[in-house]
Amino acid sequence: MSCRSTAQRHAFRLLAIPILLAGPGTTFVQPAAAQSGEAPPIRAEVREVLVPVIVTDKKGHHVTGLKASDFRIEEDGVPQEIAAFSTDTAPSASLLLSAADHGVANKSTNSTPASSAAAEPLRHTYVICVDTLHTAMPDSSRTREALMRLFDKEKPAGAQFVIVGIGRQLQVLRTATGDPASVVATLKNRTFQSALGGGDAAALSSELNDLKNRMYDFCRRCAACASRTQAHACDFDIQNLKTSLDAEAERWASLDRLMLTQLRSVVEEIAKLPTARTLILVSDGFSLQPTSEFYGVAGSFLPYDPRFRATGPTNLEPELQNVIRSAVERNVRVYSLNALGLEQPSFVSNGSMDASAPPDRTPPSVIRHVASSNRGGTLLTDMDHAASSVTLQNGSAMEQIAHATGGVYFHDSNDMLKQFRSVIGDGRDYYLLAYASKNAAQDGAFRTITVEVADKKLNVRAKSGYWSEGAKQ
Repeated sequence: MSCRSTAQRHAFRLLAIPILLAGPGTTFVQPAAAQSGEAPPIRAEVREVLVPVIVTDKKGHHVTGLKASDFRIEEDGVPQEIAAFSTDTAPSASLLLSAADHGVANKSTNSTPASSAAAEPLRHTYVICVDTLHTAMPDSSRTREALMRLFDKEKPAGAQFVIVGIGRQLQVLRTATGDPASVVATLKNRTFQSALGGGDAAALSSELNDLKNRMYDFCRRCAACASRTQAHACDFDIQNLKTSLDAEAERWASLDRLMLTQLRSVVEEIAKLPTARTLILVSDGFSLQPTSEFYGVAGSFLPYDPRFRATGPTNLEPELQNVIRSAVERNVRVYSLNALGLEQPSFVSNGSMDASAPPDRTPPSVIRHVASSNRGGTLLTDMDHAASSVTLQNGSAMEQIAHATGGVYFHDSNDMLKQFRSVIGDGRDYYLLAYASKNAAQDGAFRTITVEVADKKLNVRAKSGYWSEGAKQ
């Protein structure tokens, strides 16, 4: 079966997620108009834009009590009129605009029907999505421990939680539940622990180890590493090396495409739920240029060869943009948690990107010979610099999706518990604005959204924009 058909097969499996998300006993609070069967009185020509907004002070505390008049919203630099305003989850922009038409735009939508006063309605769904393809085993274990501590203290408050894994296959590790104790029980299960992955990250590390050993062997045979003047020495061998690296990178790129396809499908499926939706992506980071890890090693040995300074033949940016667009259009806020924490990956020392050579293959004397004789003692330093560059690149994709959807990219911190709590806090204290765009063009262009509040000392977070109707999928 081809990689393409495999990706499609896993994507279709996601069609079962709505059933898995809505577990036994789950009830959803529907808009009054939907419950009565009435269609909201929305004029066909109105194209509403829904913008969830989070406001915090300098210490990161959520700011509540703001009014619609405290906000200013612009689209492509043009001020827009706020048609509806809410301080809690709204099922749809149509309901908000309907309320605005009836003069109740500032009324919060979290009012509980008298018949349901005893039980808080389900308002928010949090999907914890673990990237099992790129996350190393120690980082998966740290994620699990943080989640256990989170749910050990978490109290039900109108929210349900789902845990899924994406990578070689999509796995629903914990179906929707509002019971924290049930989540803890799942986290303690050995099957769950093994499903968090780590094997693929170890396999990539092993391949980088092998590549480094190949490069040491190569440099013992060829003087091309030594200086710019011998850049064409062993040129045939170097070209074969590049061809081999491109092929290895493409194998990993096919898995990366599959992972991004699954991520997009998860976004699309959870968007069908009649609650607010937050997706928490946990990963060690992934590259949109899959050759970067391999070129980082080879380029450290061959710094004067331009063939290892290029980005390579594969670019996964379009796949990432598809994920971002799906999340933005469906108002799924994505938070990215880099599970590496404060760890500093290295191509030459133990770490998630360890490419150190086994003692029986490359003894220290050989390392010193290659580093000192051929490179003036800079080889190991250059390899560490290359690893740091790769790590930064691998985090950029996670930062992109968080920024575009109004979430946060958490990195360079070992306190994952604090990060998870911050995400849940954002889901409980936020504002919802709706406006009818003054730009009636249906050109499929991206429209930039800017939201400000009167108090400039406060921090405001919202999605970066949206695509107008008419764009090709």
